[in-house]
Amino acid sequence: MDNLITKANIFNFLVALYCEPDAEVLWNENFQKLFLDNVSEIDKEIYGYAFNIVKSLEQTTQIELLQEYSRIFLGPFEVIAHPYASVYLEGYTLNGEITQNILHFYNTCGLLYDEEVKELPDNIVIIFQFLHYLTQCEINGNEDFPDIDWSAKMKEFLEKYVDTWIPEFTENIINGTQNEFYRNLALLTRKFLQIV
Repeated sequence: MDNLITKANIFNFLVALYCEPDAEVLWNENFQKLFLDNVSEIDKEIYGYAFNIVKSLEQTTQIELLQEYSRIFLGPFEVIAHPYASVYLEGYTLNGEITQNILHFYNTCGLLYDEEVKELPDNIVIIFQFLHYLTQCEINGNEDFPDIDWSAKMKEFLEKYVDTWIPEFTENIINGTQNEFYRNLALLTRKFLQIV
């Protein structure tokens, strides 16, 4: 993928799409247009998933999407797709060794994890924020860490802490919901990470 700015933007869109549904963001026409414009530069298949995501919002309410978000990612009885790397990589352990390794990776790239953040460092939203950061560093560099090869850091992080669990995570969503928003989000995520 040659267009790093588009890649960074899509990581940012994934952050918004995996967060708790926010009507001011998801149903915002400008957000939807920018999302579709960016994915159209990447791949036709990804664009199709993005188009279906936007189209699905015309047929659902924030409350309905929030209910499905909760059912998929939070429970209450059975979580369809845990949004934490450690669950997949450490056998349903939260805040274990994998989480600490990911946190250490953030630190070596110049990020200190804000203790006030309500999510663990291995949450999918935090991971996509970090991938956005790495892509921005690849584009602009980082004056505090001029010797880091940001492209190599991105590759290493993807291989160790993303590619190792996202296929199962997205498959769980695809098989666990009939909701078009989340099914297409999982399909888009899987395909995008295959071509990054």
